[in-house]
Amino acid sequence: MALGRYQQTSLTNAGTVLQGGFRMGVAGTAGVFGSGSLGTILGIGNLTGLTENIEKTTTQAGNSDQPDEQVANHTLAITFDLLEFWPPSFDLIRGGSLDAENAATSGTYISGTANGFSTGGLSTLAGKAFIFENTTYVAGATAVTVLVAYLARIEAGMVFTPKTDHETDPVMVMPFILTAELDTGRTAGDQLFITESELGV
Repeated sequence: MALGRYQQTSLTNAGTVLQGGFRMGVAGTAGVFGSGSLGTILGIGNLTGLTENIEKTTTQAGNSDQPDEQVANHTLAITFDLLEFWPPSFDLIRGGSLDAENAATSGTYISGTANGFSTGGLSTLAGKAFIFENTTYVAGATAVTVLVAYLARIEAGMVFTPKTDHETDPVMVMPFILTAELDTGRTAGDQLFITESELGV
């Protein structure tokens, strides 16, 4: 949750500067979240990018005006970093169908209790709904902005970025890449993502 306190003056639409980072959550399945729900919080991290991609048709005519372009594919690229090394979150992000995850169980290679996460094999990638929530401080009150991607799947595998013991910032960052696609079970015009905001209201 971000609580930026920068100036919100001289704006065409008062109170509409979004500041700071986002909390990140994932639902159990594809679809929508209940009102006010963030599903399972993924822990501390940083949302680094949301990019809508529109692929247009390339149909051409040789003896007349070109046909009107249409949307051939419509996706949303999502990138974020996690700081908490928490295997249950890894499994949730990856859809729960690609990995084996065991929390607080006897370790195989560690003598004590451990959180286990193993992967490897051919599997269908399950899609899930993801939500991103920002809280900005405006004129003495908080304003919440959310974006929900209805159906997203991982686009790349795990990346670990170890640091040395003597770095200024020794925390390992784990980047994730997701692609949200159209949830065709929803009404056209509301199949990819939705954003709602209290900014400027």
